[in-house]
Amino acid sequence: MKFSESWLRSFVDPACSGHEFSHLLTMAGLEIEEEASVAPAFDRVVVARILAVDKHPGADRLHVCRVDVGAREPLQIVCGAPNAAAGCKVPCALPGAELPGGLRIKVAKVRGVDSAGMLCSARELGISDDAAGLLVLADDAPVGEDIRRHLDLDDRLLTLKLTPNRADCLSLEGVAREVAALTGSPARYTAVEEAEVTIASRRAIVLDAPEACPRYCGRVIAGVDARAATPAWMVRRLERSGIRPISAVVDITNYVMLEVGQPLHAFDNTRLHGAIHARMAGPAEKIRLLNEQTLELQSDILLIADDQRPLAIGGIMGGEDSGITPESTEVFLEAAYFAPAAIAGRARRYGFASEASHRFERGVDFAGTRRALERATRLMIDICGGQAGPVCEALACPSVRQFVCARGAPPRFSACRLRTKELPRFSRASICPSLVTAKSSSSLRRAIASTSKSRRT
Repeated sequence: MKFSESWLRSFVDPACSGHEFSHLLTMAGLEIEEEASVAPAFDRVVVARILAVDKHPGADRLHVCRVDVGAREPLQIVCGAPNAAAGCKVPCALPGAELPGGLRIKVAKVRGVDSAGMLCSARELGISDDAAGLLVLADDAPVGEDIRRHLDLDDRLLTLKLTPNRADCLSLEGVAREVAALTGSPARYTAVEEAEVTIASRRAIVLDAPEACPRYCGRVIAGVDARAATPAWMVRRLERSGIRPISAVVDITNYVMLEVGQPLHAFDNTRLHGAIHARMAGPAEKIRLLNEQTLELQSDILLIADDQRPLAIGGIMGGEDSGITPESTEVFLEAAYFAPAAIAGRARRYGFASEASHRFERGVDFAGTRRALERATRLMIDICGGQAGPVCEALACPSVRQFVCARGAPPRFSACRLRTKELPRFSRASICPSLVTAKSSSSLRRAIASTSKSRRT
């Protein structure tokens, strides 16, 4: 589980910082496997706006730019980037700046023309390998603001090495819950409101394999602009979590998965036929996945299908024939609970893995399915536009309570001894010592022995 510290601190912000924070998590059982800075050290780089771009009189591939850096007068800077254009905002290294690799910026002549700074690519700042052109910033970036602050480049990347029983920490909210319990700091979880239903479009959902998929939620969102740009803040958080941005619709599903721990999938609704089925694969059934791999499926593979063909391998990866394209205008958004036993080992059998399968085979929150769907719906409407249909839901168990009971009673543990003064620390509650009934060690041992004997019989 990889994420940025600043994103985690938007949920819970304890007083400890830096390595103290990492040590806290590691000592609590959430081992920090790796920590790294988002960007190497550099200074005197600010947000700049290009006012004008003219041809260099002595070089065909160079431009002479007038640049506003928030100072009293614009700077003249010679630049060779192909995407330098009037009106765009980019990082500018001022004279005196020292960039990664030891490059010092000073006032100089470039082919006979004075240049008082350097317009920068992401590679020159050490934050990406992209050197194709200048790093173009958002239109609302404040001119003159330090680029480290604007792009949050003093952030740290943390990678947790989680044991399989800690699936609850495969999300930012899950880790924040743990940090809040450890430090007593208040946690601020994402407020999720139900989206307004403005269209009647819906699809029937049939659970043909209720043991493998006991809960399935979906909804149609029409009028979506699949070409909409993913917001810079979302791109930044995805990239710092090790996920490559693809398109706004897909990025939203990945973002919500990281945020709340529930994987989602988006289908092109216009390419679906009839009802949605959660069923097991038929004999010699095939599917072509989004990774361009064509698989012949075995009978223990859970499929999401329509009335005509398979659409996805449930909980693992979607199919290419029903995926989102730039031309998509209608989305069928899926959020489901897939049983760990139905997912575990299936992706590895075919030689790949996915973020979704990693979570489903360890177990996700059965009760959080619909909340994740509503969160993704809200983001999709805000970013891509569109109108939401009603949530279509199929449940094999009438309630979450019955689902939990069907999985068996929780494990029982032997009693443990605690000093009275330690109770508030472990329970995170104020406990009056006079209300605690203490047992002698001998009576406690007899009670534990009696409990163990009754279990054996």
